[in-house]
Amino acid sequence: MGSDQLYKSARVRILRRIVFIIMVLVWLWSCGALRYLIGVPSFVVLAIMIIVPIAALRSSKWKKPIIIFGAILFFVSLVLLLLEKPKRNKDWMESCKKPPVVRLSKNGEVVKIDNVRDFKWRSLDDYDAAWVTRSYYLDQLDSLDLVVEPLGGSKLFAHSMLSFGFGPERKVVISAEVRKEKGESFSLISGLYKQFELIYQINSERDALTLRGTQEGTQLYIFPIKASQEFMKSLFISMTAKAGKLTDEPKFYHSLRANCTTELFDHIKKSYDGSISYSRGVLFPAQSGRVLHEMGWMDTDLDYEEAMEKFRSGLRVRKFAAHPDFSKKIRE
Repeated sequence: MGSDQLYKSARVRILRRIVFIIMVLVWLWSCGALRYLIGVPSFVVLAIMIIVPIAALRSSKWKKPIIIFGAILFFVSLVLLLLEKPKRNKDWMESCKKPPVVRLSKNGEVVKIDNVRDFKWRSLDDYDAAWVTRSYYLDQLDSLDLVVEPLGGSKLFAHSMLSFGFGPERKVVISAEVRKEKGESFSLISGLYKQFELIYQINSERDALTLRGTQEGTQLYIFPIKASQEFMKSLFISMTAKAGKLTDEPKFYHSLRANCTTELFDHIKKSYDGSISYSRGVLFPAQSGRVLHEMGWMDTDLDYEEAMEKFRSGLRVRKFAAHPDFSKKIRE
């Protein structure tokens, strides 16, 4: 066999593998759609997911009907997904019941926000609810922190938030999140099928961090970011504007395209005066601290391991939850 034939043969094998992988992904996505868009019970979906491919592999006479069935299922699911629209009015959980209402002053220097969440959290189910109105003067914006909560101790996946400082004890956290209905639980898979609306939750720092830190063993990292005031102002205006827009024009959360980290990154990219691209810190947000440190954006002279230890804040959040100098104490 000549070199040209070997090259063509290898190319055909690679093409077949790519087609096979695409077919597998389409099949898995379509089976997920059966569960989350059509409402077929999980055990039935699991049976279809396993039995149908086995039947196709064991008998050639089933291949064509199964491919046709898969194609129909995929296109029906796609149409259902396109027809699904986000809603403003549902029976929301108390913690996300009131979306932020944002107004920017005519001179562009003051952002007034209604429905800033300022709950006092004792546990996930035990809290004192409070919604407040705050005015943020952009000339007082003096700090920016990336807050990272590794999920279940994962070294890859985490929830990411930004904390904007307008003085030592006047910090506000913006977090892109799932807006849950009462009794609704989140999963990464269901988040691929327009099952959740997106909300930019705006909270006092005490609220946002004590909510995340109420459970023993939950870890939090607060990474200070080197940033100019102009960058911080642009970022704050961009994120609060999106928060207000979502109140009137709801959108869906998506586990891959519109999650807590990708939303933050999109705003950072728009506000950053330079070139910035997706990295492992966006794909795997639990690694964002390392990425910040490698890029020189973390405001510290410590090496990476020392910085991680210094900015590990979960225990301090729990210890000083009720302290009047909360934001200062958790950074000591």
